[in-house]
Amino acid sequence: MNVNFLIHSPIQSATSQKEQEAKVEETNSPRPLRLSEEDMSKLSGEEVKEEQEEAALPPHIQKMVEKLEELREKIKEEQKLLDELKASDSYSDEMKAELVTQKLEFILRMQSQVVELTKNIQEALKEAGISDPGVLLKALA
Repeated sequence: MNVNFLIHSPIQSATSQKEQEAKVEETNSPRPLRLSEEDMSKLSGEEVKEEQEEAALPPHIQKMVEKLEELREKIKEEQKLLDELKASDSYSDEMKAELVTQKLEFILRMQSQVVELTKNIQEALKEAGISDPGVLLKALA
């Protein structure tokens, strides 16, 4: 004896079936997805590229690059102090002129160190056989 259970099952109303179809359509319809800047850089591979470029440099060259960055930051700080000194009225004109001269000489010495360190980094990169322009620019920028 074959019994058809569909005959005896409760009938769904047409409205509830339409509601279910609408819910399915809502879940299937594409919604815009928003990613953070961090997620975008991960997906684009920028972080990986930066890590690979840094890893491409030997440790002694990385230390030289770090020293170069420190020198550049120090020059910016000293330049700011020089500007403040020039704007200051707390010193006599002679004293102020002498302090400005000393500060300028100090900044110039640091700038010559930057030039020398840049040359040394270039030579070290050549000796290490690194000729990729991207790595060279990253190291010296």
